[in-house]
Amino acid sequence: MSRSGKDYEIGRGRPPKATQWKKGKSANPGGRSSPRPTGLLEMIDKLLLTSVKITRDGKPKRVTTLEAILEQLWSKGIAGDRRARAVYIRCLELAPQVADGKVQITFADSEYTRAFTDQSCAGSPGDE
Repeated sequence: MSRSGKDYEIGRGRPPKATQWKKGKSANPGGRSSPRPTGLLEMIDKLLLTSVKITRDGKPKRVTTLEAILEQLWSKGIAGDRRARAVYIRCLELAPQVADGKVQITFADSEYTRAFTDQSCAGSPGDE
């Protein structure tokens, strides 16, 4: 059974040497590129903009996830849920800031955040 060499036996998982891939050649030269890592904001945007199916007034409708969340907050707020109403109002307050690019992220006060703030403030060239 061994025609390719004395020590090499052809069989299952052991193709003839002549038909094996040559060294340095890829089985899939074009290949699929590895996906680039996505950031947290890109993932959130993608999730909030995906389409979901909801039922409004007995009729099925497709809307974005963000629209479905806001509609749910609105209906719960109208029904008397104070927390849902507060979140909805906060979203309304943030919407113009997001459109203007003025949203500022505030971190909880801790030793780590103070060290980070001190480091970033010391290195900024516009403070002099």
